[in-house]
Amino acid sequence: MRKTRIICTIGPASDSEERLAAMMAAGMNVARLNFSHGTHEHHARGIDRIRTVAAAMGLPVAILQDLQGPRIRVGAFAQGPTVELQTGAQFTITTQAVAGDSERVSTTYAGLPADVQRGDRLLLDDGNLELEVESAHETEVVTRVKVGGTLRAHKGINLPGVQMDIGALTEKDHADLAFGLQQAVDYVAVSFVQTEKDIVDVRTAMREINPERAHTPIIAKLERPAALDNLERILDHCEGVMVARGDLGVEISAQKVPSAQKRIIELANERGNLVVTATQMLESMVSTPRPTRAEASDVANAIFDGTDAVMLSAETAVGEYPLETVRTIAEIIREAEQHEDDWGQSRERVVLQTAPVTAVALAMAARELAQTLEAAAIAVFTRSGRNVRLVSKTRPPVPIIAFTSDAETYTRMALFRGVVPFQVPRVMTLEEMTRSAEQVLLQSSPLDVGDQIVIIAGIPIADMRPANIVLLHTIGGDI
Repeated sequence: MRKTRIICTIGPASDSEERLAAMMAAGMNVARLNFSHGTHEHHARGIDRIRTVAAAMGLPVAILQDLQGPRIRVGAFAQGPTVELQTGAQFTITTQAVAGDSERVSTTYAGLPADVQRGDRLLLDDGNLELEVESAHETEVVTRVKVGGTLRAHKGINLPGVQMDIGALTEKDHADLAFGLQQAVDYVAVSFVQTEKDIVDVRTAMREINPERAHTPIIAKLERPAALDNLERILDHCEGVMVARGDLGVEISAQKVPSAQKRIIELANERGNLVVTATQMLESMVSTPRPTRAEASDVANAIFDGTDAVMLSAETAVGEYPLETVRTIAEIIREAEQHEDDWGQSRERVVLQTAPVTAVALAMAARELAQTLEAAAIAVFTRSGRNVRLVSKTRPPVPIIAFTSDAETYTRMALFRGVVPFQVPRVMTLEEMTRSAEQVLLQSSPLDVGDQIVIIAGIPIADMRPANIVLLHTIGGDI
């Protein structure tokens, strides 16, 4: 059984029902919708299509809404889509609306002159061009081109080392968030998070927009140096984080990304947060049917680092081989997981520092029982999915079978590493619960009569209490 989850970005290459079904069969667990592109009407059709296909296949497939965030861009040019910037030339970025040329261009961020100072570096187009600030005035930033080249209209501006006075939720994001909550997306990814305040602001907006959906889990995308400085406080306020290596690699330099990735994954696991590793996992498969050896190694090392999920972006959104990419990454994951005991993060480092003591004790006890007694699986009965996530973080050597009567929790658990979710009718007694689990396991898993399972549940069952017991049960045996 493959444990690490696969997130696929949905786009023109993958949005048909036939392609979605094939990708789900190949291993897609979560569908990412990039709200930098597309209308609400387009995304509504996509969400309906994903849910229809998943339901027909009997699979839990979660939907991740990825908000665009305050991406800073240059404007358009008067004489075509590009201009050439010459190394050593002066180049001005203005907050005024101008038709750009090789000497100046507008920007989407009105606060740029106030945020930068002489000597700051500005990186354009994912770091392909570099400018150095010479002066900043009320509406203009005058720079010197340090690394020239072709600048395309509407490309991004990165400000490495600059703390920007800008929140993570733009006016567009607010409208997109309202739409996503109305559509009951399973997760919301927040772009360009700098501090925990960005997460608090998004949660506050959720409560104002749609109180019934304000509990929707938030994934903080870590793309700026400030986010690394404030990582522990950010983890305290969100359900998960994404190692967004594209912009992060521009902001802190590519050389520092591997160690940053390891630190983020380690801290997220210690604190019980979900963690996703993203960007250029199998980038070459956008146009070729096989990955490079370096890409295969990169995916495997993310598994060894302890990531819960890996994410495909352009590979499945616009690539020529979306299905082959999903199959390939699933194969790499399975092979890497065969060697986790040799090269992977050990369970002793997963201490779940910020989770409730009782919940942590139950999760660790279940893991120890399963390993010591060589149980076939850990079965968790849950309403919210919290205890399932904690058990997942202990990295048990056996499958985690999660049972819930809540449709929302069932789908969200698709992102939990090593978890097989089942939606079952609500039960009222311990005996009903155990027999329900047995029936599902005998029908839908390799388990058989006589196999031992470790059960986590809350009693009295009818009261839907938080988990408070761990017990060992033999399938088909007395209760």
